[in-house]
Amino acid sequence: MKPILPALAALTLAIPALAAPPKPAAPKSDPMPKSQPVGLPQDAAAHDATAAIEWWYFNAFIKTESGKNYAVVGSFFRTGLTATQKGHYLIYSLTDLDNNKVVADGSILDTANVNLLKTYLPLAALARPDDGQTMQLIAALQKNELPAPHRIAGGSTSLTAKPFRIGMDNESQVFAQQSADARRWSAKLSDPAFALNVTFDQPKATRPPMLVGGEGKTGLTKPDDMFYVSLTRPQVRGKLTVNGVEETVTGTGWIDRQWGRSWIVGDNGWDWFGVHLTNGEDLIVYRVKDNKTGKVLRAEATLQRLDGTQIVDKSVTFAATGTWLDPVSGIAFPQVFVVAMQNIGYTLNFTPTFDAQAVPTLGIGTAFWEGVVDVTGTTRNGVPLSGRGYRELVGYKPQAKPALSAKSGTIAAP
Repeated sequence: MKPILPALAALTLAIPALAAPPKPAAPKSDPMPKSQPVGLPQDAAAHDATAAIEWWYFNAFIKTESGKNYAVVGSFFRTGLTATQKGHYLIYSLTDLDNNKVVADGSILDTANVNLLKTYLPLAALARPDDGQTMQLIAALQKNELPAPHRIAGGSTSLTAKPFRIGMDNESQVFAQQSADARRWSAKLSDPAFALNVTFDQPKATRPPMLVGGEGKTGLTKPDDMFYVSLTRPQVRGKLTVNGVEETVTGTGWIDRQWGRSWIVGDNGWDWFGVHLTNGEDLIVYRVKDNKTGKVLRAEATLQRLDGTQIVDKSVTFAATGTWLDPVSGIAFPQVFVVAMQNIGYTLNFTPTFDAQAVPTLGIGTAFWEGVVDVTGTTRNGVPLSGRGYRELVGYKPQAKPALSAKSGTIAAP
């Protein structure tokens, strides 16, 4: 997931209109002193003293032994404005690429995150007295309920530091470090419609982690407010069960590790793309915008060459054409993006593999778009480029009244 800002936790926990509290001093036990370079394995585990939000994100394009093609994405969030009070949130989805449909998706909060929501959402409601959806969510939380399709995890979240491991929902959802150098990870997702148990492996001999922006420091107000490191092309292998049929799967994945606190102040949105190009290069390109004014706060691309070297381009322009109206959230999301990277010399078109890949959110916001895109374009010299990856669009506002949940009779994405 993602440039600078996470997709969900900013919408589920934070109060963007309120100023962030003073940063607590980092204790000696904090695993990421400011003077230490960003990277893996030193930044695999949680940074409770210096981060108000962090997440461990993965996606993968996988093929079953019978030849079926899927894409899967998952992100484990750890949120909380203080070092001692943290909540957790998982979002995931499995997409059938042969039939262009989402098999299933999930939105799971642990009880610690629900308690944080009970604390912070009333403050957000005071800041936005006309936000009726926030009031509906507050009413549901008073009954210890969440509107569909969100649910409260069973049990408490488990977290270990070395090696890092997070387990949620009675250990049915897990993301875990499997090697000392943090180049090998495992992921487990469980849903009524599918089960996934895979490993991600990007050995040191292949390519180094990508330090987004050059040093992995991506804060908006100052560089040390946000951090971002990725494993951009791990090989994926494991098991996938769909409709009761278990198969071996193989494929190529992506892992994002981000943490920090600079996103807390302000009302920002972003357009993010993380893609594999067929020439062996990997690209993260994004822009962050002020939702109120539309001003672009940052537009940046980081390209990792086949030999592992990186190029950072801050001369990036975005142009969007077409819209798709999500019938659940009422948001009209842009469809096709044309992104020109002057220094890298690439102009790329990002087109959704199919439109209906919006994800409902809780809190301040209605939904964001997280799904598979196809990539075409050319280099400055006219050499064709192609690829596939994930796109994330956050901060777009509803243009129509959100639909009601058929399951619960409540707004599906308050």
